[in-house]
Amino acid sequence: MERWQGVINARDVARLYNDKSNHWLLLEVIKKDKNGKAEEFKLIACDPDKDRLYELMEDDDWDWDKHYIFVFADPDSLCEL
Repeated sequence: MERWQGVINARDVARLYNDKSNHWLLLEVIKKDKNGKAEEFKLIACDPDKDRLYELMEDDDWDWDKHYIFVFADPDSLCEL
């Protein structure tokens, strides 16, 4: 499982979507625009097995007050957030 630090934007997510095809991305939503669309994220982790990301979330100190999304990097479709 790969993990990252730092804030990324939607363009960065699209790049990761292409670089990490057939992987699940676990993203924390950092900022939304005035219409509620997510525009800044923190990439928590990336793994081909979504269950491994769920295991990460089972940690006792996981912050459930934050907003998270899963994105599957499907090489046969466009990245839509």
